Amino acid sequence: MAGISIEQAVDLGHATLQSFEQDAFEMALKHQTYEVLNQWFTKDKIVLDGGDSVKRYISLKDTGNAQQVQLYDTDTPNVANVDADITVNWTHAQTSFSYSLKEIAMNAGNKVRVYNLLKQRRLNAFREFADLLEELAWRTPTSSTDKLNPYGIPTWLCQDNSDDGETGDFVGTQANYWSTTDGAFNPGGIVQTTEGTDFPRWHNYYADHAAKLDDTLLKKLRRAFRKTKFQSPMFAKQAIDPKSNFSKFRLYTTSTVLDELEEIATKSDDRLGADLGKYAGRVIFKNVPVMYIDSLEDNSGVSTQQGYVYGGDPIFGVNHNHFYPVILKGENFRLNKPMSKVGQHNVLTVYIDLSYAYVCDNRRTGGFLISDYHNEG
Repeated sequence: MAGISIEQAVDLGHATLQSFEQDAFEMALKHQTYEVLNQWFTKDKIVLDGGDSVKRYISLKDTGNAQQVQLYDTDTPNVANVDADITVNWTHAQTSFSYSLKEIAMNAGNKVRVYNLLKQRRLNAFREFADLLEELAWRTPTSSTDKLNPYGIPTWLCQDNSDDGETGDFVGTQANYWSTTDGAFNPGGIVQTTEGTDFPRWHNYYADHAAKLDDTLLKKLRRAFRKTKFQSPMFAKQAIDPKSNFSKFRLYTTSTVLDELEEIATKSDDRLGADLGKYAGRVIFKNVPVMYIDSLEDNSGVSTQQGYVYGGDPIFGVNHNHFYPVILKGENFRLNKPMSKVGQHNVLTVYIDLSYAYVCDNRRTGGFLISDYHNEG
C-alpha cells in the first residue's frame, strides 16, 4: 500500500500553514518587548511597488526669492535646486523551518496533530525572525561594505560629533557604523561634514544628559519636544491607545532611565509640573508613554558599540510619521511552499522572506536623541 507522497505532504503542509496567518505570536521570547514587529511592521509600515532602492525627497535649501521690494525694482528670480534625494538600499531577511514527510505520515488522519506540529515549528521560526528584527532596528550597519544590515534608528538619530551638546540642539550630523574603527557615514546618502556645514536642515536633535538622570533630564526632554515639534495628546488614554494618531509618537529608553523617571514621578510636586506621570502602569512624559527597550541596554561604557553609536542610557524620541519601515511589495513576510532538497529527500523546508528598509524622511522633526555622550568618532 502506497504511503504519503512528497506532493501530498507539500499540499497538506501548505494548506495547514495558510490557516495560521491570523494567529498571534505567543511563545517564550528572548526580549521583554517587541516594539519593532508588534508596532512598526503592523501599524507604521509603508509598502512600495518596487524599485532597486527606497527614495524620498526633501527640500533642504532656500531659493532666496522671498524678499522685500520697492516699486519698479527689477526682478531677478533665482533658480536653484533646493531638493535632495534620500536613498536607502533594500535589505533582505529570511527564516525557515523544516518537517519530515515521515512526521506527516505518522500523524496522517489527525488534522489537529498535524496543525500543532507545524504551528510549533512556524512559531519558533517567527520567534527567531522577531529577535533579529528587534535587535537590528537599534543598530547601524557594521561598516561601509555592510550590505546585509538595515539603517536602524541610530542611523537617523545620532550623537553630536563632539562633546558640546549638553544644552541640546540640531547637532546630529553623521552616524557611526556599529564598530569603533570604521568611522562615520551619511544617513540617507545626503553628504554631511563632521562640522555640520552642509545641509544643516538634515541634522537631528541631540542633547547630552551626562548621566544626570534627575529633574534636569525633564528640562532636556521638554526642550527636545519643543524643538522637534513633538505633539502631546490632550488625554493620556490616546497616548496608550494603539489606534490613536498619538501612538505615532513614542519614547524608547533603558531600564536605568525608566527607574529614575518612575522615582521622579512618584515624588513629583508642583516644582516639577505635570509633564511626568504614570498612566495604565506606564511612565508617561507629556502623555507620551516611555517604553522599555532591552536591546538598548549598555553594559558599559565608551568602548562598547552602543556607547560609540548612541551613547549611554539613551532616550530616543521617535515620530513614526517620519520614521518607518518600507516593505517591498510581495516580500512582506512571504510564506513559501514547502520544498525538499537533495540529500534530505524526506525533509520539507518552508522559507519566510522579507525585503525592507528603515527610512526617516525628515531628521529635523523625525525625533531626537538624548544620551550620556560617548562618541569617540
